[in-house]
Amino acid sequence: MDVNEKDWKLFRESLPKWQERYMEKLVEEYIEILKKDGSASDKYWALEGRIKADKRNPGVVITDIKRSNFYIHMSSLLRYKVITVDDLSDFSEETREALKHMV
Repeated sequence: MDVNEKDWKLFRESLPKWQERYMEKLVEEYIEILKKDGSASDKYWALEGRIKADKRNPGVVITDIKRSNFYIHMSSLLRYKVITVDDLSDFSEETREALKHMV
């Protein structure tokens, strides 16, 4: 499926913002882990495990930003709840429809 130029440009501009917003949410969740009752070592290992898992999330890292991966990345961002359908409002109708069927 081809990606039109407007959607491609919008994706490249939006991705860092979406990832930053998502990481802000993660940091708040990490703070809650650290606030829990328990030993420092329990908190450390809980946090370390969580960060290790989150590092593979598309909300944190997408390494192969190529036009050919546009729909894969967008559907992953939606599935991981990094973005919502509302975040797609500026994308073309064609892109929104394609993503609706992919997720």
